[in-house]
Amino acid sequence: MMNRSELLWSGAVLSLLVLGALSFMPIALEPPLEPPAPAVLVAEPGDADGWAPWLEGRLRPAPARITRPLAPVDELAGYSLVGLVEVDGRILAVVAGDGGTRSLGLGGMLDGYEATAIEADRIVLERDGNQVILRLAR
Repeated sequence: MMNRSELLWSGAVLSLLVLGALSFMPIALEPPLEPPAPAVLVAEPGDADGWAPWLEGRLRPAPARITRPLAPVDELAGYSLVGLVEVDGRILAVVAGDGGTRSLGLGGMLDGYEATAIEADRIVLERDGNQVILRLAR
């Protein structure tokens, strides 16, 4: 009678022999898939007037429609409101940007924009009908 260890070894050897023999057996493979041939449009000499405008319309997309007015470019994007100070009863906004900080009162100019309102948390700047609001960061 064989003990457990001998049974395990003989089973492992038998498994390796069977797997080794199976590895030499040819495996039937499916033929490689080929993509379908693209459809070909054959034009007759008199058909050019019929399909040419249709093809041109598909190759050149329609222009985009403007559905709402475009927003002006924010020229003051590099500026931020960093604080408000009161000097002699006059409120000044402290604006950082363009490499430094500066104070700005009502009617003051910042890159062509005029300060039209200074409130507790923001300053309103206007130029040519465009309005830019700088708010205090919270």
